[in-house]
Amino acid sequence: MPTQILVVDDDPDLSLLMALFLRKHGHQVDTAADGRAALEKIRTSAPDLVVLDWNMPHLDGLGLAAAVRGELGLTGLPLLMVTAIPDHAQALAGGVDKVMAKPFTSATLVGAVEELLAAAGRASA
Repeated sequence: MPTQILVVDDDPDLSLLMALFLRKHGHQVDTAADGRAALEKIRTSAPDLVVLDWNMPHLDGLGLAAAVRGELGLTGLPLLMVTAIPDHAQALAGGVDKVMAKPFTSATLVGAVEELLAAAGRASA
């Protein structure tokens, strides 16, 4: 069964690009344009992993990570932050499992996703 990945980014072109990279490697991908929409999708669809941006309207990536870890209690849900913000330590302290810098390649995105899925013991595509 393919893994379910939620891509959260307010840049629709970047969301589409990440979704295409991940689908090419056999993952099922859904997208959300901001943290608030992502939170609703996480509540209803229970993804295996979330790829999220830091800067987004309504609820940023750190707020989303805090809500996933606290409000939803999903401590085992892998969170991969893809960001242009250089303060990766703050993101890691905020509850994400791994931070990847923008710009990125297909190989680095897929590699980070596979690494987190394996670490979480979740089936990969």
